[in-house]
Amino acid sequence: MTDTTTDLVVFTGPSLRATDLPALRDLAARLGRRLQLRPPVRRLDLLDLADSAAETEVLMLDGEFGQRLAVSIAEVRAVLAAGQPLTGASSMGALRAVECRTLGMRGSGWVFEQYLSGAVDSDGDVALLYDPEDFTPVTIPLVNVRWLLAQKRGAGLLSPAAAGAALRVAKGLHFRDRRPSVLLRRWRQELPADAVEVLGPELADERRDGWDRKRLDGLQAVRAALGADEPVAA
Repeated sequence: MTDTTTDLVVFTGPSLRATDLPALRDLAARLGRRLQLRPPVRRLDLLDLADSAAETEVLMLDGEFGQRLAVSIAEVRAVLAAGQPLTGASSMGALRAVECRTLGMRGSGWVFEQYLSGAVDSDGDVALLYDPEDFTPVTIPLVNVRWLLAQKRGAGLLSPAAAGAALRVAKGLHFRDRRPSVLLRRWRQELPADAVEVLGPELADERRDGWDRKRLDGLQAVRAALGADEPVAA
């Protein structure tokens, strides 16, 4: 059961939008919790928490691993040894939760389950470029494409063959190049017209947040850590 007296420290970034944060802060306040939102976790950030005397619960969503050293398993072990609950979801948090589950780190969400089951095994599936000013995603991570295609297949709107072809096209793009406009152009070049008709509209600015699986997992994880049962609005 969640301890309603502890602070919740959330390492986030492109997994949540700036417009998501006020509602999460309001939710925390209503539940008597203090929400500390921090930028993507990097090497030594967790050690600072482990050395702190404050009682905290930690949720890891986003983390740096290209431009700076990534958070290490040793740091995860130190936080857990200090008695601070640690959960991961969405992106780097999901990766570390799978790797450190035997140490006591918990994980949640669709992305976590994909890595845990082995359906996804590449760290690169959660990689993306983002605006350093407000963390808005600039490119689309492959794990989000996988989610979108699974939803369209499940709804009977996309054949297995078309979904497979769409995934191959997306995988063929480096994560730095997987901008919505580039992905749409490649899909138009290589997919049947009916598949493009289904997938193309989803790449519009006003639609992408709704199938951003990393965002949905992040929202669910924060609400769960706060002890809320409110549903996630896409």
